[in-house]
Amino acid sequence: MKIKLTIIILVCSHIMLVSQGNSPFSQFGPGDFYESNFQSNFAKSGIGASNYSSNTLNPLNPSSYSQLTLTTGETGLYSSTNWVSTETKNDIINNTNLAVFGLGFPLGNNWGLALGLTPISKQNYSNSFADSLSDTPVEYVYEGDGGLSEVFIGTGFEKNGFAFGVNGKYIFGRLNDISKVKYSSEEFKSVRFQNLSNVNGFSFNTGAQYKKSFNTNFYITYGVTYDLGSSMNTNNYLKANYFTSGEATTASGDIIDAEFHETEFIINTEDEASKGILQMPSAFQSGISIGKFEEWELSAEYKTRSLSNFSLNAATTQLGNSQGFIIGGNIIPNSKALGRSNYWKTINYNFGAKIGQTGISIDNQELSEIGINIGLGMPLKKFKYQTETFGSSIYLSFGYLHRGNSNINIQEDFLNINASVVFNDKWFVKRKFN
Repeated sequence: MKIKLTIIILVCSHIMLVSQGNSPFSQFGPGDFYESNFQSNFAKSGIGASNYSSNTLNPLNPSSYSQLTLTTGETGLYSSTNWVSTETKNDIINNTNLAVFGLGFPLGNNWGLALGLTPISKQNYSNSFADSLSDTPVEYVYEGDGGLSEVFIGTGFEKNGFAFGVNGKYIFGRLNDISKVKYSSEEFKSVRFQNLSNVNGFSFNTGAQYKKSFNTNFYITYGVTYDLGSSMNTNNYLKANYFTSGEATTASGDIIDAEFHETEFIINTEDEASKGILQMPSAFQSGISIGKFEEWELSAEYKTRSLSNFSLNAATTQLGNSQGFIIGGNIIPNSKALGRSNYWKTINYNFGAKIGQTGISIDNQELSEIGINIGLGMPLKKFKYQTETFGSSIYLSFGYLHRGNSNINIQEDFLNINASVVFNDKWFVKRKFN
């Protein structure tokens, strides 16, 4: 079991490391930040400070681990399609990668532990402009790819309605900023420069919740979470090589424009990499949830991220702090309904909406964003242990996000799809008979 789990983690980390984003604005900071891809958060547009569950994971607020009563796991796929539009051009970009990998365990009454792997940010952009040099047309291209991921392990406990928790996190990844000088004449050689930064370091996020039950079936929860903006180590080096442009034929027979890069580098400082620091921004989120046990919940939260504190190797940016408001909730018509005809009543219907400012400004105009999410938690076969009934679920969630500004020529529309399996089981049960 340990060997298999290690293999899964290694494969997942590789997939997340090479997965890329799809936004021209990802050139700012460490790239576009993922809001948590765990279903308890994603399906509700990022709600997480004030909600908890006995059978799903919520790493946004580790104090929620205190309510786990079942061994809980989650993994799945995340797909994002981005429509980018300007006055003169429209483009569609898609990427699909692992959403998350997580495991949670109850350690006793009101005490739990969770661990997992999840992406943090994604970077993939390309900008260019034309010029001339000695009457020779030249194109300058600026691109970037890569992203950051994290491995986390945390615990949470609750006493007298107050819950506290903390996640320790190891952050890793690579950010690659590329610049190209492309000549249309064979008189000059085109050249590509790659500035690569390998990132690694430790951080943590902590959270607290207070819950109060009243009128037997109703409850109210207030939650707060804080993600520390830690300093990460970077190893930085430069690679440069010549390339030519031409046409290539795809496997389907289509002819496309392509670049043919020489394998020999004219500059390679990888063996003499310099050390640096990447300063991650901190994040704060708080809110309140009200609901009726096993029937419905409604949440409202506020979130801000100090993007203005970001820096990479002492180079700062002009980013401001992002902020936004989120509302979300879920409804289960009848969690105890039986029979195929009542299956739709047992589904967990999730919804969420958010609005806010990104902290990114173009021509002194800050980009705003607005989004909505919906999700279905579809239960599978249920099992019974003593008086407790439990079972796994398949979650399918959709999110739409618009980002832009009416005074800016660039607009983005995202369609995000998250399909995950959340499994529940009883582990570590003490046998009554040998």
